[in-house]
Amino acid sequence: AVVAAILVGSVGAAVVVPPVVRSYFGDSAGYRQSAVELGQSITKNGWTMTLTDCMADDYTIYLGVTLTAPEGTVLDWADGYHFDDWSSPTFPDLDMAGSGSYEQLEDDDPTDNQLSFIFTAYYISEGESLNGSTMEITLGKLYHNTVWNEKEKEWERSYDCDATWTFRTTLNYPDHTIRLEPDLPVHTLDVDATIIEVVVSPLSVYVCIEGDALKGHHSWVPKNAPDGWYGCIEYQEVTLYTKDGTAIPMMDDQACSGCSGGTDPTEDGWLHLVRRPDTPLDVENLASISVCGVEFPLT
Repeated sequence: AVVAAILVGSVGAAVVVPPVVRSYFGDSAGYRQSAVELGQSITKNGWTMTLTDCMADDYTIYLGVTLTAPEGTVLDWADGYHFDDWSSPTFPDLDMAGSGSYEQLEDDDPTDNQLSFIFTAYYISEGESLNGSTMEITLGKLYHNTVWNEKEKEWERSYDCDATWTFRTTLNYPDHTIRLEPDLPVHTLDVDATIIEVVVSPLSVYVCIEGDALKGHHSWVPKNAPDGWYGCIEYQEVTLYTKDGTAIPMMDDQACSGCSGGTDPTEDGWLHLVRRPDTPLDVENLASISVCGVEFPLT
């Protein structure tokens, strides 16, 4: 049933639903080292949006959301549901760029009145911490696609709920982060530079490499993407090793990595590399990291 524009809203204790992020990744050591249960709900016109739990560090957020419709509502559209009005989690008190996406999770009971989503957001952290900061997120106008409109070249939408929910909360999560300043020589992009900073959390690995030899590197690093972007942040292999010697590769995604001095040699020359594992890491079980073939202990 389509609900009219927002008329009624109330904030209170969360509807009792399982923590979405924990259900998605599992109740692992890595989850417990980076997760916080939020348990915040807002009800509008009988529809309740709940922020269940969140895993976070200064570069990555996984946020769990459950939408509970009025009793008797069936949300079983096979192709899934979407939000017309949504944003990634933002931090209004911080000057921090980011990007994000969301996905609807598989529904164990399609005939019930609940949907669960996980929001993934990546941030460019320049010395600012998300921990202890105010987080905002807006979600609303739930719809599902119906038929393809060949003339307009788009899907026609059927709106299930017109309400919009906005949450504002302080994000406090456990800090089990390893922070090192190794000051080690490394060879990358065919030049010699220095690994000056390494940050490892259950969700992300951050490496800063600096050196004057990196200035102007866009003149010799190839443009290896269809849209012409330089591949300077993709060639560095970063691997973690557990205490029993098991290698933990990183995902291909390098969101929020970056460089300086590549085009303008008057800028400082550096590479900021962000890598992520496909499942939360148990940082207590990590022994070492290898960056461009240079391995050193995480102690």
